[in-house]
Amino acid sequence: MQGGLPAHGKVLATKAVLRHTFLMPSHVSLTINQISAAQTLALRQAVLWPEHPIEASKVEGDETALHFGGFLGGDLICVASLFQDGGQDGGGVRLRKFATDPAHQGKGFGSDMLVYLVAQAREAGASDFWFDARETALGFYERHGFTTKGERFFKKGLPYWRMSLALG
Repeated sequence: MQGGLPAHGKVLATKAVLRHTFLMPSHVSLTINQISAAQTLALRQAVLWPEHPIEASKVEGDETALHFGGFLGGDLICVASLFQDGGQDGGGVRLRKFATDPAHQGKGFGSDMLVYLVAQAREAGASDFWFDARETALGFYERHGFTTKGERFFKKGLPYWRMSLALG
């Protein structure tokens, strides 16, 4: 893959324009485009931290991460951000602030986004793909092959688990 997620040590070094369209069984398509960090914030806040100010949806490293939006028609319904972060060889990719509009959850759009992101990381040579998952979402991620690591922990009073998938 040109641009995107180069291998080992510079997993997120460039910001290529990426676009992919998934056709759902009902012939509804989700188009995934690279977007800016600013474009992710409203949906991040509405889904993940609605009781907090929008600033709570920003994370350190947003300015250098790759951000993706899933569009249904012209509407942004899903966002996710990838950060170069970790792995024993420095080739790990961390997913953060993955959010799908509640009106579109359970329809496969979040799965399409996750499959797309993992494929991008794998094609670029990333060694592993990891994130902190809310306990309520464990089943979703387990269906995609992710496993829990370590012990349960809390963020802002909510239970989380570290999850990962080896890509090598």
